[in-house]
Amino acid sequence: MDATTKSSSFLQGGGEMGARMRAHDWSASPLGDPQAWPQSLRTLVRVMLNAQQAMFIAWGPELAFLYNDAYAPIFGAKHPDALGRPFAEVWSDIWSQIKPLVDDTLAGKPSWHEDLLIPMQRHGYLEEAWFSFSYTPIWDENDHVAGMFCAATETTEKVQAERRSVAERERLRQMFEQAPGIMAMLGGPNHVFELANDAYLQLVGHRGLIGRPVREALPEIEGQGFFELLDSVYRTGKPFVGRGVPVRVQRQLGGPLEERFVDFIYQPIKDADAQVTGIFVEGYDVTEAKQSVEALRASEEFNRRILDSSTDCIKVLDTGARLQFMSQGGMQVMEVDDFGAIRDCDWRSFWFGPEHEKARQAIETALAGGTARFQGPTPTAKGTLKWWDVAVTPIMGADGQVERLLSVSRDITATKKGEEALRESQRRLNAVLNNASVSIFLMNEHQHCVYMNAAAEKLTGYTLDEVQGRALHDVIHHTRPDGSHFPLEECPIDRAFPEAHQMQGEEVFVHKDGSFYPVAFTASPIWDEDARTIGTIIEVRDISAEKKAQEHQQLLINELNHRVKNTLATVQSIASQTLRNAPTTLNAKEALEGRLFALSRAHDVLTRENWDGANLWEIVAQAVEPYSSRGEDRLHLRGPEVRLSPRMALALAMALQELATNAVKYGALSNAAGEIRIIWQVVGSSQAPARLQLRWEETGGPPVQTPTRRGFGTRLIERSLAQDLDGDVQIEFAPTGLVCTVDAPLT
Repeated sequence: MDATTKSSSFLQGGGEMGARMRAHDWSASPLGDPQAWPQSLRTLVRVMLNAQQAMFIAWGPELAFLYNDAYAPIFGAKHPDALGRPFAEVWSDIWSQIKPLVDDTLAGKPSWHEDLLIPMQRHGYLEEAWFSFSYTPIWDENDHVAGMFCAATETTEKVQAERRSVAERERLRQMFEQAPGIMAMLGGPNHVFELANDAYLQLVGHRGLIGRPVREALPEIEGQGFFELLDSVYRTGKPFVGRGVPVRVQRQLGGPLEERFVDFIYQPIKDADAQVTGIFVEGYDVTEAKQSVEALRASEEFNRRILDSSTDCIKVLDTGARLQFMSQGGMQVMEVDDFGAIRDCDWRSFWFGPEHEKARQAIETALAGGTARFQGPTPTAKGTLKWWDVAVTPIMGADGQVERLLSVSRDITATKKGEEALRESQRRLNAVLNNASVSIFLMNEHQHCVYMNAAAEKLTGYTLDEVQGRALHDVIHHTRPDGSHFPLEECPIDRAFPEAHQMQGEEVFVHKDGSFYPVAFTASPIWDEDARTIGTIIEVRDISAEKKAQEHQQLLINELNHRVKNTLATVQSIASQTLRNAPTTLNAKEALEGRLFALSRAHDVLTRENWDGANLWEIVAQAVEPYSSRGEDRLHLRGPEVRLSPRMALALAMALQELATNAVKYGALSNAAGEIRIIWQVVGSSQAPARLQLRWEETGGPPVQTPTRRGFGTRLIERSLAQDLDGDVQIEFAPTGLVCTVDAPLT
């Protein structure tokens, strides 16, 4: 063996990387000729090349990179070009992450890293990779750190597998938590809670369970048998299944015990040696379902009692009209002793003559999904002939198809006898009643009209056929054609159905054409031979003419009293205020005459209108007419047609008289240039009532100053007018001329 071979013997063997290192041109490498490598490096290279674990050595100032066969797959596409190149170059994509670790190692600090994430681009794209590795400093013969040694294992697959396992466990945990049923995991013979989902916590009141034995966590269920069941399942390894088991549990801290019902299973959990290590609890809180079942049973029992107590004959038929069920009360009224004897009989066969056809048609209608009703006689099981009011309706199945038929028969024999008796009475009375001038109505025991004479037809506008079988209230208190309703809150005739005594009163009827008219009525009971009330006879007389005469007379008296009182009160107020404020008798006489003339002119307007009201334009024109001149245009009136009540007309007439008098003395009419504008309008909407807004405005007169005291005229306008109009009146002494505004509701 020559010297070269001997000096490079440490590179012998070592698999592919050993061969590459022997064949490598080291002249361009910072490491130089392997024959010159220090002994410490040679020793580690031999160890590395013959090791089965991935290893590398970074040596010298540039940390030239040496690695073995096991490390080559970690390089990926960078292999084999990385051999002998500086560490920072071969791992440039991760250098920023590992440089601090390398620096610590070169400073003499060994380190161990487990499952460290190192994103790298070893195959031309960025990928996540995990490694467990150690960095160990290498000392040379001079006891200096000349490089570093790394033993590494790529743990990417292990980490990813663990992550998948964690994700799967998390998914299972979420499924466990979100499961609608109750779930819990108990461990050991003491049944310690290891897991419990939200449904389980909700059942037991969201208390702390995890890590606590079941006897400690749920002390209130002691004595209810659950602890013993758990012990048995753990001991025997046999599961237990419970259905609708009651449990009394405290669902609120400090609260009372509540009874719940649960379906559950205790499933033993066994290890690889088939030994029980815990119990899995799974189930459902079925309290609401059980309560619904109990409520349904109670409802069925309640319905059965109702059926048994009803005097109607309630029957259930199949789609072939065969009898399947009859209520207990129905058996009594039909005089049936043994239902089994008539079960499966054709229900139509119980009817005879014309009623048989009615029964047949009723069955066809019900089978088609409709409801049929008819009346007719048929005998009971014991031959007693009775009249029946019958209704047949379909019973639908879940698919919307007719599944069965329901027949309800009511005994109306007594009613029919009463109707026949009443009809007989009617026949005896018809000859008399139809010739009577007073309107007469005959009512049955249900207070439905069965007869009215010709006078009643003329009075109401209805014929007997139109009102027969209807309540009198429906006929005479109907809604009018224009949609308005009967205006009275109380209708005396609605109570005019005496059982023992005659009753009289007055009422308002609504004619068929919608008009109202007052009537006087007398209602008397009709008795049969057993002194039972079987109807009522009502006599009605139209008293429209009498009522109108009374109303007109009272209206005239009231109107006369009102007008005289108002006129006297007005004259008295005018006279009193005028005399009190006038400086001389002459002034008092002139003022009093002017105000009385204004009152008189307003009375003239109202008299022409029969005191029904007055037009505002005419009131204003009358007030300013004495001050207008054909040769001048100083008075300007503008406004729409407005109808005033008598009270508003008088009040405005007096106010305008005062304003005009004041304008002649001191204002716009006291010189030759002044003008007066009287403007009014009506404002309002569908939500707000109409209001009158009037404005008196003077311009061109002498300069105006606010007076030091308010005279009678001003007070009359501001106070009396506002009070009479129920509105707001303001007088403004503006420098350009007096302004008076009125804002009052139109009534």
